[in-house]
Amino acid sequence: MSRLPQRVWAEISLDHARHNLKQIRRAAGRRKVMAVLKANAYGHGAAEMARVFVREGVDAIGVGDSGEALELREAGIKAPILIVGAIIEGEMPAVVEQDLEVNLHTVEMAEALNQEAARQGKRVRVHLKIDTGMGRLGMQPFQAVPFLHRMHNLANLELVGMCTHFSYPYEENPSFTLRQIERFNVAVDVARRLGYDNLTLHAASSLALFRRKESLFNMVRPGVALWGLLPGDERGLAQKLKPVLSWKTRIVFLKDVPEGQPIGYNRTYYTPNPTKIATLPVGYNDGYRRALSNRAEVLIRGKRCPVVGLVSMDYTTVDVSAVPQAQVGDVVTLIGSDGRQAISAEGLAAAAGVSVYELLCGLGRRVVRVYS
Repeated sequence: MSRLPQRVWAEISLDHARHNLKQIRRAAGRRKVMAVLKANAYGHGAAEMARVFVREGVDAIGVGDSGEALELREAGIKAPILIVGAIIEGEMPAVVEQDLEVNLHTVEMAEALNQEAARQGKRVRVHLKIDTGMGRLGMQPFQAVPFLHRMHNLANLELVGMCTHFSYPYEENPSFTLRQIERFNVAVDVARRLGYDNLTLHAASSLALFRRKESLFNMVRPGVALWGLLPGDERGLAQKLKPVLSWKTRIVFLKDVPEGQPIGYNRTYYTPNPTKIATLPVGYNDGYRRALSNRAEVLIRGKRCPVVGLVSMDYTTVDVSAVPQAQVGDVVTLIGSDGRQAISAEGLAAAAGVSVYELLCGLGRRVVRVYS
């Protein structure tokens, strides 16, 4: 079967990803680095990016759930993989079989996992998740004492780490984050008194890595910084990072429209004068949000062109009157640069009213990832 030409694609710069990892390592010092590749590596493609970062020597990969971890194992990734989210009992046989590491949140979860590991004759490496203020997963610091006592009797589990998760490290006022660090240290001290002296301790995600040195412990967990992004970075800490992803499509149809004509569903836009309209084969099915209707811009031949009319499932319309030489087949930049103009992922996310995480994770399966 013949390969179809690309209608909508994301260009992933592996050189920029490697550069960002170097900057992260510089900030982390001699600490271990876990590359967090949740949600298909924030839309960048987990398997390919895992191969890159493993070749670059990261100490571990972090994923959101068992399915993501198993996909990486099936892709041939043999590095340590930590499931940072929750697992359910029915997933435990595959988790144990594939030598995945697990964050433990309850004694009951630990006992069930230990039982499955014993059935398979294996030992599972586990991390204890401490809830210091996120209120989502993990046990309270005071619950660590009975849990750690119980761990001594779970022969098929090996406690190798402890971790926590900051609720809002972007705040200029660091008081709550510092309180979370204090609570985590209480649990760590308990573990040390009970003989767990060589644990991998991790709390710092991307922004905390650059902003809160007291949060680094002996391993860091960068996610979005790997992609050259640092939301909440009022101080410009991300200036040394490089965006990894550009998002592009093509013009598939052009027409001249007279003044006063409606464009798109619901007639939310009427042409104010004779207008050249380009139709792009990208819509909310691809992750180009409906909220971008009549708000966003795209780049064509180095010029900014406004989105007009509602973004639909499969198509978006733009006013290309400023680009009279535009032709069917021209490349259109949704995120990235063209000539002297640029549209950042953060800027597009702001126009859509969502976080940059949500925007990138929403890139659909029709968006072909092209690595270079």
